[in-house]
Amino acid sequence: MLSKLDTIMANRGIPAILRWRGIPATHTIAATGDEIAVTVIVQVEAVPVGEYGERMEMQTTLQIPASSGAVVGDTFTVDGTATEDDPYPDDVIWKAVQLLSDDGTFRKFVVQK
Repeated sequence: MLSKLDTIMANRGIPAILRWRGIPATHTIAATGDEIAVTVIVQVEAVPVGEYGERMEMQTTLQIPASSGAVVGDTFTVDGTATEDDPYPDDVIWKAVQLLSDDGTFRKFVVQK
């Protein structure tokens, strides 16, 4: 049974967050090859790595609503951004390689190009 907060998040919160921070993408399910239009949030941030967190490395993450059913191995294709120097850019394909978190609202994956 869904709580009132779950219902509000599903109906209002998640769509508002995706309109604010999201970008359109195509989610390709690894198991079936099916493609679904989705909205994702892509972030690049420095994270500590090493046994004692002795150095920082850049990590790209992708968040998608948990209701999407996305799993490690799935890919997400984002249209390239046209610029003056590159009017016909290639699309960027992100592959989910590690699930960082799943709070029931969003799933956050480490992704690689």
